Amino acid sequence: MRSNRSKTIRGIHKPKDFVIILGSVFIGLALACLTVDSPISGIIGLSLGAVLAVSVLLRKTEYLIFSWVFLTASMWIILLRLLPAYYYAIAGRGIFWGLLVCAIAAWAMDNALRGRQFTRFDNVAFKALILVFMLWCALSLLTSIDPLNSVKKWAHFVIALFASYMFYDFFSRDVNNIKKFLVVISIVVTIVSLVTVVVATRCLILGMPVYKEISLWFFNPNVLGNFLFGCCPILITSGFDFGPIKRLRFYFVCLLLLALFFSFHRASWLAVLVSGTFLLWKAGGKLSLITVMIAGLFITSLTFPLWGVDFYGHITGPLYTGRKELWHASWNTACDYPLLGVGLGNSVEAIEKYIDTIWMQGTATHNVYLRNAVDMGFMSAVLLLVFYVMFLYSSWKIERSLKSHYLRLVVRGSMASFLGLFVHGMFGNFGILTCFDAADFTVLMPYILMALPFAAKKLEERAEFGAV
Repeated sequence: MRSNRSKTIRGIHKPKDFVIILGSVFIGLALACLTVDSPISGIIGLSLGAVLAVSVLLRKTEYLIFSWVFLTASMWIILLRLLPAYYYAIAGRGIFWGLLVCAIAAWAMDNALRGRQFTRFDNVAFKALILVFMLWCALSLLTSIDPLNSVKKWAHFVIALFASYMFYDFFSRDVNNIKKFLVVISIVVTIVSLVTVVVATRCLILGMPVYKEISLWFFNPNVLGNFLFGCCPILITSGFDFGPIKRLRFYFVCLLLLALFFSFHRASWLAVLVSGTFLLWKAGGKLSLITVMIAGLFITSLTFPLWGVDFYGHITGPLYTGRKELWHASWNTACDYPLLGVGLGNSVEAIEKYIDTIWMQGTATHNVYLRNAVDMGFMSAVLLLVFYVMFLYSSWKIERSLKSHYLRLVVRGSMASFLGLFVHGMFGNFGILTCFDAADFTVLMPYILMALPFAAKKLEERAEFGAV
């Protein structure tokens, strides 16, 4: 009996297979043309077209998706320790965007060839909110001070939302797809955490500054902190499932938290504290004392930058107090352009006129909500807050309706991540539905987490329908 793979390879003479090959080549050529500034980029683009064709023809689209996850999640270690740093602009962005576009195209082609319907997204209110947000983003292009840059950032949003739907469709087919995804993330996070702890321990023994050495490994501690926080809540609830060594899961979580501590990224610390509090409460922990502790830390962190520099600077260091000037500059700029803002991706240049400290010019807002207000007007910040409320409310209802214990944990981890992300956005540049420049796995992790609760609901519905 012939295997499915041999049948597929022998059936390349069929017209639809020629269409796949031809379409893949055109996608590869398009990627090569978009990165024509370097021969290496062109080679990467053409190679991705070939990878796309092979993945679809061999019906192994999931390998392409997991390859993108692994390569982009471990990108900083690969590029900064094994290759010169300047390769990030060429190879890093080429792999991130090129392989992601190929994965989306392969997923769509595979569904079409198998005659499989795309999974319907049933939450009409949530879809309407995303559509309104994207339309508002498009309207902000009318007042953009750099239209070309704004169009590029808007395209990033579109690709990110396509990727989110791809993962929603992919996860809703089989619960094992969620488990495999979390295993891949667990492996990368374990490696990154181990490297971080080893480097930090070495620095402590030799009396070297940990902060500086971590920067040499991961570009800067903020990148490391964002990555570890983005993966932390979902891995605590549903990750680190390594089969025979599953009993060591507690130690893997401890390793992750220790690495997060050594990142010295205070926004991620606070976000994980909020996420952890939510998880403890859901697990039956005492809410009263925990709530008071979190509320006190949150209010303290939120208000100190507005009081002055002396005491706060002594506690947190001089770089953190710069947020006061950045926030004031962002607020003043947003008030100058209250309706549609200065255009997506232009906030850094726009707020410079209100920044007196020279070394802080060219620095991002360090507040997602203020950045959205500067980029797209105050309405976009309001829509972002509504998004958080709607997502958490929908996820809460989904978790209460699920019968599967594992799926409930997955949804709970996603909710904890978004609660932490809501707080993180007040002090950092990492978030969802906000423009991003970086080309690494971290920036798309929220879009993947967004798909998990709705995919879990769809899995349960299909299981009940199958049982009937």
